[in-house]
Amino acid sequence: MSTFSDLGSVICHIDATTKAEAIGEVIDKCTIFHSLPDLSRFKRAVLNREAIETTGIGHGIAIAHGKIRNLTHVQVGLGLSECGIEYDAKDGMPVHFLFVIASSPTRQFEYIRTLSALLRTVRSAEVRNELLRLDENYECPDPISSQGDSLMRMLADQHFSWIWHRNNQ
Repeated sequence: MSTFSDLGSVICHIDATTKAEAIGEVIDKCTIFHSLPDLSRFKRAVLNREAIETTGIGHGIAIAHGKIRNLTHVQVGLGLSECGIEYDAKDGMPVHFLFVIASSPTRQFEYIRTLSALLRTVRSAEVRNELLRLDENYECPDPISSQGDSLMRMLADQHFSWIWHRNNQ
């Protein structure tokens, strides 16, 4: 079974503190996206979608997404930000878990299933409470403290492991 530490291709730490920079950093660092037919077009698609309405859903989570043609399956990357990203989230709080989804306009059903699974996970009161507890352990502006990093890894392994299992199929 894969763990967080094995998943440089799907999950990454990000240092950016602004929305556009953080999205770009997740796309650049999560090598799952490197196989996309046009990486710069995908970045523009995600940022254009974000300009319409924020994908910061609250509780420290954002689910950015963009469409790109010729994908055979939906791809998901997760950026972890210990210090938080100013994201204009619906609750006004910084984002610590930034999901980025790449999908094809022709893979709508698979995209909706993926988005639904993500939303179901982050709407769990248990997950939200764990996210709130993470705030107590941040030591910013010196990011990636050993305690904060351990808690983020544990939370990602516990609640989001289905992402890398699906991406590695």
